[in-house]
Amino acid sequence: MTENVSESRQCAETGLNDSQIADYLAARPHFFDRHRTLLEQLRLPHEQRGSVSLVEVKLDRQRQRIHELEDEITGLMTVAGENERIFRVYMDLIPRLFECTSISELERLMCRTLQEQLRISALRLVLDPRTYPSEQSSAGEQLERLYRERMASQDVYLGRLGKDEKSRLFQDAMVNSCALIRLGKQGEMGLLAFGSIDSGHYRSGMDTLLIRQLADILALLLPRLVLSASERPAAVVDDHR
Repeated sequence: MTENVSESRQCAETGLNDSQIADYLAARPHFFDRHRTLLEQLRLPHEQRGSVSLVEVKLDRQRQRIHELEDEITGLMTVAGENERIFRVYMDLIPRLFECTSISELERLMCRTLQEQLRISALRLVLDPRTYPSEQSSAGEQLERLYRERMASQDVYLGRLGKDEKSRLFQDAMVNSCALIRLGKQGEMGLLAFGSIDSGHYRSGMDTLLIRQLADILALLLPRLVLSASERPAAVVDDHR
């Protein structure tokens, strides 16, 4: 308190205030190059060391920034490594999806692969009955609610769901965060849902490139599989003839 009063008096005597001094130094970045002795004499209060020079303060800040950058690089490398692992799993999965002959087989393959290799606790493929009338009628209301409450202005939702929402979508599976993505250009085909037991696994802001690519593949496969399913009974009748 005494130091602040003394500084105020000195500023009043010189006709300068803190802002003017700061502006003066900011406009003259080489001021301390011409006054190195002054730079070494100036001391700033420090909680652990009592006081430090401006040079020490600058070095401390540079070291802190280096540590922050190292942490950022480590985080980016971790994310890059995880993305590469996911990419390899998807590249192995996608050719096998084209070998599926039914939607149920397709869903089982994705569920089994992603549970085993990516720690996904649940996966649901919900077709929109407005596009595919032969599919479960209860899905329409479920999709409408999710589109309205979670995906009103977006084609991907990342985060948590309410208890009732989780129960309707994932039944008894343990899910604490999820990724929902519309299938088709306008989401007209339905919804692909991933669930994770980790509450922070799916979160707003994370990259969605890989799950979007998987959704694009499914959008190519679904019409063929639905058509094949609708034609299957007729083929059986023909065989009996």
